[in-house]
This record gives sequence, structure tokens and C-alpha cells, in this order.
Amino acid sequence: MFSFTGISVTELCDAWSLMLAAGEDPGFVVGLLAQVWLWVKVAIGIGLVIFVHELGHFLAAKFFGVKCEKFYVGFDVPIQLGPIKLPRTLGKFQYGETEYGIGILPLGGYVKMLGQDDDPRNAEKEAERIKVDGDDEATEPQFDPRSYPAKPVWQRMIIISAGVIVNVITGILFAAMAYGFGVPYTPAVVGGVTPGGAAWTAGVRPGGEVVAVADLRSEDQLHFNEMKLEIMEQSFDDPDQAVGVQIRYGDDVNEYKLVPQPYPDDPDMRMIGISNASSAQLMPGQSVYPGSVAADVIDDDLAGATVVAIDGQAVDSESVAPATLIDQLLLRRADQDVKLTLQPVGDDSPRDVVLAPQPMRGVGVSFRPGPITAVRKDSPAEKAGVKVGDVITAVDGNENVDAYDLVLRSSLDSVIETPISLTVVRGQGAAEETLEFELQADADAAGLSPISPAASDIASGSLGIAFRPRPFVASADQTDADEQLKPGDELKEVRVQWADGKVPESVQQQLSDEALLRLTEGWEFGSPSSLNSFVTLVQWLPEGTRFQAFAKTAQDSRVIETELVVGPTDLFWHERGLVFQPTAGVQRAHGIASAFQLGLREGGRRLKDVFGFLGLLVQGKVKAKYVGGPIRIVQMAGAQAEQGISKQLLFLTMLSMNLAILNFLPIPALDGGHMMFLTAELIRGKRVDEQLEMKLTLAGVLAILALMIFVFANDIIQSS
Repeated sequence: MFSFTGISVTELCDAWSLMLAAGEDPGFVVGLLAQVWLWVKVAIGIGLVIFVHELGHFLAAKFFGVKCEKFYVGFDVPIQLGPIKLPRTLGKFQYGETEYGIGILPLGGYVKMLGQDDDPRNAEKEAERIKVDGDDEATEPQFDPRSYPAKPVWQRMIIISAGVIVNVITGILFAAMAYGFGVPYTPAVVGGVTPGGAAWTAGVRPGGEVVAVADLRSEDQLHFNEMKLEIMEQSFDDPDQAVGVQIRYGDDVNEYKLVPQPYPDDPDMRMIGISNASSAQLMPGQSVYPGSVAADVIDDDLAGATVVAIDGQAVDSESVAPATLIDQLLLRRADQDVKLTLQPVGDDSPRDVVLAPQPMRGVGVSFRPGPITAVRKDSPAEKAGVKVGDVITAVDGNENVDAYDLVLRSSLDSVIETPISLTVVRGQGAAEETLEFELQADADAAGLSPISPAASDIASGSLGIAFRPRPFVASADQTDADEQLKPGDELKEVRVQWADGKVPESVQQQLSDEALLRLTEGWEFGSPSSLNSFVTLVQWLPEGTRFQAFAKTAQDSRVIETELVVGPTDLFWHERGLVFQPTAGVQRAHGIASAFQLGLREGGRRLKDVFGFLGLLVQGKVKAKYVGGPIRIVQMAGAQAEQGISKQLLFLTMLSMNLAILNFLPIPALDGGHMMFLTAELIRGKRVDEQLEMKLTLAGVLAILALMIFVFANDIIQSS
């Protein structure tokens, strides 16, 4: 009979009444129940992986006639918190000779077989318990024939390995089921390239399908996340090794060798600089950003509409990157009106709207460009002899070089036929050199957005150069500030001063909680991408927003306090407030054979990932922050469960393969440790010395406990 501990039905009804009273509308209860159901699904999923592992041991043991005394998911250990003594189980029942239950500690599970106990303290007692006397005094004591030690070595090997084998099998089945339902994914399509990144430098253009990367070969439905994971693993192993990438454009496949570059704010992570694509459909929930020029002309009737033409040019919604043409023309015509033809949802009649130019907002300060970090292949800059490391000191003779002005103006169609001259310096104390350029009209098709908040660099595709803007003042216009900034001063930190002390509602809708916190507590210009992020963020702040600013003077290195005010500039921002849906696909198996094939592929990849990660970990090539424990697993499980049954099943595949391999590591107390002792027994023809085995098992238990403490602490630190 089940014997669960918990609240009574009456208490549950009382709690339900309190929840109803607490929420003024049913949405409170609905949201709470949805969250509860989510965690129930997470618990069921993780519990299922543990259950099938132990079920493998259990069924193999039963098949060979071993008595199984307990079958538990979770550990039924005594836990006491001060005066509070927790129950050992959440529920248990006896059926036949076996006690089945759910332990209070949800960190695994176990099958207790007669004569086998992983607790070294009970080993001798357990060994004595299963001994039976022989037929006469001369006969040595024998083991109970239904005990685990009484079975031949080969049978014990099967029993020990059965859990791992079942995890691998069920992991493949989980994946096969997921592809049977259909797995939603983001295609590995080049929607854009990061300014100055490896792909940008190599001349990768948007609109291509990545069909192979490193060891992932020739796939028609390569997932963007799989591509990222493969690049990350390769760069962990050898950060400076170029990654082979094949990209298909129509019938042609181009091959590139790209050296992954560090993420701006996390140098341990690396990327090749390819961003995913967007569709031509506006997001139904939020089609435009508040306060943008798009918000002025796109009403609720056009929410979720599809852009079918821009300035009379048709947009192919069936292409691999439908929004590419839209992004390109918005960038190149940032200073002009642009006409969009929209197809409303459920309406056969297209509608035209005109987007006016989006004025760029600034804070009265322009910023200097740093040294050139990349020169694009076959670009005007490469042909003119520009080198990485060159510093731009003047543009067309003007020495007050504004980094963002240079990039945005050089992208415009209205200036594309105007030659430009750059004066550069190569090295400390070198003489200046002036280079003449003819801008390349179609080059900006590569970068889409020349200013990315996720990148350190900004880039001019028409010139073919990328550089890192620096928080050093090129010029300043502060009419109200007591302390004026001067060219060469370094901006160190800003803090927003909201009018009336309240964050405007439009800003709350636009910015993340993290961005708002950084603005309020102090936005420091220390990380590589912080200036780009700040300039991008300013575009969505109301004009008149004030900042308390701190800067270091160029003249005497004093730290001064001044004030910056958000206002219009004479530039135009390349984005006008349109929000497009990311491209998405669904990979679905075409029958049982196809599902099984995809399941095998998924299971093989996850096994490879685990082996690869462990190898890198042993070599010290992976830092502790990338090691996840139970807390991280639960968080990931919740995130995947929110995305539907297919994503949850794929997560269970990953978890199954992790559990299979980690359990089979040659550590005493784990399945792999037992297999190690059994292998030694098979070779020697007799069992390993019991005292030695007990000591090694104790050491293994202590090592596992230490590891558990480490991963728990690591999870808490990384989550905070």
C-alpha cells in the first residue's frame, strides 16, 4: 500500500481558496498552475531517466535470479535540519520480495541486491549475511545462491552494465519519439555576419545555408545550435585552429576556413560571427518598437503582417533569409523614406506604408575609432593597402573622426559614388599616410547591421574595414554641463537620471531588467562591447533623458563629473523599429525507420559531446563555470520543457547519455568502478581483496561527495 507524506485534501482545498483570494483575476491561478505543471513535467522527465537506468539493473538481476530487496528513485537517507527530521521517503510500498519507493534525496537512484551494498560501512555485515554453511564442517561457507556475489562474473558484468545500456537505448528512443512528433529548430542559415568577425573578414554573405561545420558533414537541416556547439567544442580544444565551414548559395557550395574569435564579454567562448536569419513576417505580439518611426505607421491591424516588397522590390518569403533584402535597404537608405508593402494576416489586400528616416540619438559626445581590427577580403580597403593595426586619424582631412559617423555615412547609397580619403598611422611614431577609396556599393550586404550590441567592433562594408570604437571623446557638445568634456577625455561611467525618478513605460517594454539595472547603478565602459551596447540602447531612450557621467581628462588624468543629455544628431539610425520573427523550421521523421535513424544520430552526437567534454575537462581546457550540476540540470530541463514535448525529449536524450557515461567512469561506487573490480576478478580468476575493495570504494564515495559539493556550489555561484 502506498504511504505518502504530505498535506491532506482539506488543507489542499484551503490553499486553493487562499490562492483564489490572493489573485484579483484568474490569471494569477492559471499562471501558478502552469508553473506547477511545468515543474511536474521536469520531475517526471528527470525521474524517468533515473528510473530506466535502475530498471536495467533490476531486470538483469531478476533474469539471473538475484534477489532485489529495494528499488528506489532518489535516496532514502535520513536527513535532519536542526530539530526537524525529514521523512526518508516520499512514498514506498512492498510488492513481493522488493520494496519500491521514492527517496527524499533526488540525486539518483539505486537497486539494493542481496549481498551488494555501495556503503563501505555495511560491506562486511552484508557479506556475513549472505553466507550459508556447507554440507559438512570441512566445506567452506558458501554464498546464498540468490545473492549477487554468488553469480558468475559474466552475469554480474551484465547486471552492472545493464543500467548504462538501457540509458543509451532509451536515449535513442527519446530522440526518435521527438523527431516523430517534429522538432522545432532554428536553421543554420546566414542571416548576417558580426562586424569584424571571422565570417565578415572572409567575405561570407548572408542568405546562405550552412551545410557542414568541422565534423558535422553535409546536412540539409543543420540546426543553428548544433553548429554553435561544434564550433565551441573545437575552439575549447584548440582556440587558434581554423574551423572548416561549407555554405550553400543556390547550387554552389563555398568553403571557408574561419578562426573562431572570443565573445566580447566572455573570452572563453568563441564564435565565427554568423547570426541566424529572420523571416519577412513581423512578430504578432510586438511588431514594432515603441517610439520608433515604424510605430507611427504600423497599427494593430498590421501586427504579424508579412513584408512582400520594399521600395518596389519583391521580398521572397520562401528564401532561406527573407529579411536580408529588407535589412540591406534599410541600412543603405537610412537617410531616405522607404516604402513597405505589407500583406496583413487573413487579408488579401496588401497595404503600403512609408517609413521616414529614424533620427539617431546621441548624448552630445562623439567617439574615436580604435585601431583597425579587420580588413574584409576583396574590399576597397584591402585593394588600397589598409592593414590591421592602422589607426584612422582623419577622414577627408577632418581630424575629429567620429567612429559611428564614419560607419553609418559610408553605408548610404546617397554617398556611395563619392570617393573618400582616410589618413592612417601605422605604429607608434610612424608617419601619416593618406589612402584614397572608391566605395563598394554592394559590400554592406555582408554586414546587415554595422553596429551590433553583441560585438566589440563596428564595420563599414562599403570600405571593408572594422575597428573598435573607444570611449575617448572626439568632440563634445554639452551646452548645460558645468564641467565640459574635451577631445581625448575618456568616458568611464554613466548613470541615468530618470525624470521624476520613474522609468518610462516605453523604456520598460524595450530594455531588459539587466540593462535597466546597469543604467541605474552605473554603466561602465570597461568591457569590449559596452560602448556599442550603450549607443544602441540610447536609440530607445526618450529625448531629454539625463546621465550623470564620470570621465578621466586627457590633460591631467583627473576624474571629473559632468552631465550628458539624450538628443538628436545629424545621423540616421539604420533600424527603424521593425521586429521580425526569426526563421524557424520543424524537422520531422518520415516514418519509423526515419525516426530511428534520426534518434541514432542524435544519440551518437550526444555521446560524442559527453566524451569530448570529459576529455577537454581532463586536459584542463574547460573552465569550472561550464560544469553543470543538479541545479543547472533542473534549470535546463525547465527551459526545454517550456518549449514543448519534443524539446523535452531531446533534453532527456542528452541527460540519458550523460548518465550512461558518467556512471560508467572507473570510479569505485559507480557502475564503472564495479565493472573495474569485476574485470580484475575475471583476469585474476578470483575476487579482488575485500579490504582493498572496501577502501577503494570508500575513497570513491568521498570523491563523489566532494564532486557533488563542488558542482552544487558552482551551480549556485553561476546562478547568482
